[in-house]
Amino acid sequence: MRIGSFLVFVFITFNLLSAPKFRFENGDTYDFGKVRNTDEPLKAKVRIFNDGDDTLKILYVKPGCGCTAAPLDKYNIEPNGFATMDVSLMVPKSPGVHTKSIYFKTNDPTKEETYFYLKAEYLPPIKFFPDSKVMASNLLIGDTSTFKLVMKNTSGDTLIIKEPKTEPQESIFTNLRQDLVLKPDEDFTLEVKIAPNTIGNFSGKIKFKTTLPDLPRVEIPVFGIVSGFKK
Repeated sequence: MRIGSFLVFVFITFNLLSAPKFRFENGDTYDFGKVRNTDEPLKAKVRIFNDGDDTLKILYVKPGCGCTAAPLDKYNIEPNGFATMDVSLMVPKSPGVHTKSIYFKTNDPTKEETYFYLKAEYLPPIKFFPDSKVMASNLLIGDTSTFKLVMKNTSGDTLIIKEPKTEPQESIFTNLRQDLVLKPDEDFTLEVKIAPNTIGNFSGKIKFKTTLPDLPRVEIPVFGIVSGFKK
């Protein structure tokens, strides 16, 4: 009787002591570093290890936004095994460091909830000052309003403007010209003239191509409000 009780005690103790142990391969952050092209998602493979002596179960995985994906090749990880997570990140087109999170829920008693972070610093090949869009108010029919943006080539390579266009062509005009050359760190003052023809919200864009492989196409949004007619 005592032997049976002892075996039951050992069995219960063993089960209480055995547990999965969740671990990311190289810490809880993957840093893509400095990036210039954000047209395609950044991708990486991250391994999740089970350092415990019981099966690790990934119960729930949820990226923090639609710009992030994190599918796993398996959700039950045997002791001393690992799963592979294929992460992808679409970096926002705004300069600076961007960090996105992925939430995990597991059966690890010491890490039931945890986060993994994706980090990247976007360095645009062209910087715009004061902004990368044109915001216009109090536009008037019969009048032409002028706005200025400074474009600076921060790519380190010579940049050549190709096929500059505006939409709508009858309302937006610029001083961009075909084969405009900007050397590294050189800037250009872009003049945008808006001549609206209807009252209400105004929207359009300035488009051009470049010879930079990291920035083959550029679109500058143009927004405004047409409030009336020129007196």
